Amino acid sequence: MLTDKDYTTKVGLARMLEGGVIMDVTNAEQAKIAEDAGAVAVMALERIPADIRSQGGVARMSNPLLIRGIQEAVSIPVMAKCRIGHFAEAQVLESLGVDFIDESEVLTPADETYHIDKLKFKIPFVCGCREIGEALRRIS
Repeated sequence: MLTDKDYTTKVGLARMLEGGVIMDVTNAEQAKIAEDAGAVAVMALERIPADIRSQGGVARMSNPLLIRGIQEAVSIPVMAKCRIGHFAEAQVLESLGVDFIDESEVLTPADETYHIDKLKFKIPFVCGCREIGEALRRIS
């Protein structure tokens, strides 16, 4: 369960990103370029999720070896995506030591009900949203 100390750590990590650019990258070389250009974090992607879906594929969490290679290449925070409700993917990402998890509608269609219980994780989650209702579903 999330402690007060864990919560404070999560908030502190998130505040480090304020005002900065988070770049999508698909390999360690791109991650290093992003870091050198001033990015505050990178999002590790195997492929662009929209391209995967347009080709009839299923977008899933990136390969752990790709994520590890990106982590080894940069000193800035590394984020990675998992599918909505797929707590096992989130557990893998946490065990890899990513700095943030994005439970992402980019990978799968929005699920109004079955989101990951973020309080069971020590690392913070991030997500984009288009309106307040979407945001509140992520934290309820």
